[in-house]
Amino acid sequence: MGFATSSSTTCMLFLLLLLLPLSAVAQTNNGRVDVGASLTATNDASPWLSPSGDFAFGFHQHGNADGFLVSIWFDKIPGETKTLAWYAFGNGSPVLAPLGSRIQLTAEDGLVLRNPSGEQLWKSDITLDEAGYAVMNDTGNFAIRSRNSDMLWQSFDQPTDTLLPTQIMEKNGRLFSRQSENNFSQGRFQLRLQNDGNLVLGAVNLPTNLVYDGPYYSTGTYDTANESNSGDRLIFDEAGGVYVLRKNRERVYLQTGAILPTPAADFYQRATLDFDGVFAQYYYPKRSAGENRNWSTVWSIPDNICS
Repeated sequence: MGFATSSSTTCMLFLLLLLLPLSAVAQTNNGRVDVGASLTATNDASPWLSPSGDFAFGFHQHGNADGFLVSIWFDKIPGETKTLAWYAFGNGSPVLAPLGSRIQLTAEDGLVLRNPSGEQLWKSDITLDEAGYAVMNDTGNFAIRSRNSDMLWQSFDQPTDTLLPTQIMEKNGRLFSRQSENNFSQGRFQLRLQNDGNLVLGAVNLPTNLVYDGPYYSTGTYDTANESNSGDRLIFDEAGGVYVLRKNRERVYLQTGAILPTPAADFYQRATLDFDGVFAQYYYPKRSAGENRNWSTVWSIPDNICS
């Protein structure tokens, strides 16, 4: 009898030990994606989530579009139409993946997207080293790193129409608008930090994609006589400030007097170049993420797009 009891207890302990790792995996998520992991474009596909679950990377079917966008979105904000923070883009068009397409993290090329026939539609083009893993971060940045954790590729370096807190735009970096709210092709407006340090908004000729001379907005952050006064980076900081950082470390905020509710950590934030040519900062309360609300505007430039 004693042997049976001991044996029963041993079996119970063994089963508990088997279940513990499974429970840990189910309850936690560090955002890590291992080489070889893949996602398939289906109507009910699960994405790769950031540790908090605030952001998701995966296939998103927008509206009634015949296909899926490889994208990053705010996952906890309700509604059938998710607010996208980034999407794969190439040759002036968003990468549209048909049903059954597959994106995989590979050692050689990083992310590789193929259609159901195996034809390559897009890849992340890593060149310096082989990928060791990737991370979907709580900042909304999807990053591919080497086995030594060196950065090989990140979505923050390939922005489309949106910047997120902690994101930095270097010289010659740009955002481009969509053609319309539901058409993700490159639109008629562009935000660019020029090589001279001036941040400008300009109109784009379609379909040539040439930018017209004469911006309709400019920060004036350039100085041909003293380069230290010229802009060096466009920064969206963690506290919600959006500014051009001059080489002399002076900050030139895009809109003075605009107030973001505090603490900033309680709000989702984004700065988006909208399809109508307005560049605006928006916020959304995290504690109301389960309710049907709209994004609120902190500021927008120019003040009057019609003029």
